[in-house]
Amino acid sequence: MKYKVGDKVRVRSNLKNTVLYGGLYAVDEMLKKKIVTITSVHDDYYKVVEDDYKWTDGMLEGLVEDELTAEEATKILSEICCENELCGGCPISEAKGKMTCQSFRRDKTEEVLEILKRWKKDHEKKEVETEFTWCVLIIEADTHTLKHEENVGTDFKSMDAKKAEILKKYCSEHDGKYYAISERRCVVKE
Repeated sequence: MKYKVGDKVRVRSNLKNTVLYGGLYAVDEMLKKKIVTITSVHDDYYKVVEDDYKWTDGMLEGLVEDELTAEEATKILSEICCENELCGGCPISEAKGKMTCQSFRRDKTEEVLEILKRWKKDHEKKEVETEFTWCVLIIEADTHTLKHEENVGTDFKSMDAKKAEILKKYCSEHDGKYYAISERRCVVKE
């Protein structure tokens, strides 16, 4: 099965009720649908929010990633307007030229939709990826003050040798008593 629960999926534009799709026929009401939202995934069919029929991979064309519902478009347009009260920096204002916003939105709906889709994509929260890494810290023995920090990556098997190497190098360049510790950190991937 290609899709997961929550996916918005486009219905095949050429869906017919006389063709078998993964062992199932479409019914007339399914032919009227353009987009469905997956609510459950079974071994060989899906259930969707919009009706109680069984849908197969063959009845569907792909994820609806760039489509905006009327509700989403209205919300994004409202967010753009609230964020740019005087139209400065508004992407619609920049694109409309000398037209009024109302005329531009009415006469250039495709352009407006592209602007809204681009704005949505630019403002979507990106999933944060993390990784574990090791750091060696050089500490002054008398004051327990951090003097040097070095990221040594993800290889922890030779950590003792790495700590000794970094401490020796630091001590050869600085006077005083120092010790080294290591710590494993979870950091955001860049």
